[in-house]
Amino acid sequence: MHFTICHELDAPLDAVELAVLSPELGPRLASKVAALESVVTVEHALEGGELLRVLRFQASAPLPIFKGYPVTRDAMSWEERSTYRLADHASSWEVTPKAQWRSYFRSRGTYRLERLPDGRTRRRVDGDIEIRLHLLGPLVERLALAEVQRTYDAEADTLRELVSA
Repeated sequence: MHFTICHELDAPLDAVELAVLSPELGPRLASKVAALESVVTVEHALEGGELLRVLRFQASAPLPIFKGYPVTRDAMSWEERSTYRLADHASSWEVTPKAQWRSYFRSRGTYRLERLPDGRTRRRVDGDIEIRLHLLGPLVERLALAEVQRTYDAEADTLRELVSA
């Protein structure tokens, strides 16, 4: 399932980019998304005009469709690895679940900041989610996408806070 999520921020691209590069982004995000127990920065290295960031996410509960099923804690944990390039104000990202769950889930995409004519900035995330579960895959993809949307909405709020701090 392909998705595009856009947010417009009332700040210039340079200020938003500094917020995107901030090591505070992940930890602050965890406090804004009810479904997340934690977001831990595993790696945050800015070298040669590129930021390599790895965030480890731990969900607090399985998706509602899985309530009543024995879903392990590992199944609700994943890492997001992204490489943000200052030259084009964009990154590529990939979500990696724990090894035993990789055959069921895949997600990757791009993240781009765009300068708007009025001194504002658009943040655009394009991605794909693939969940390989017999019969339930498409339904779980839609539920997962709703959580992804909530998370990117919260990230946009976090960027606004970081820009104004």
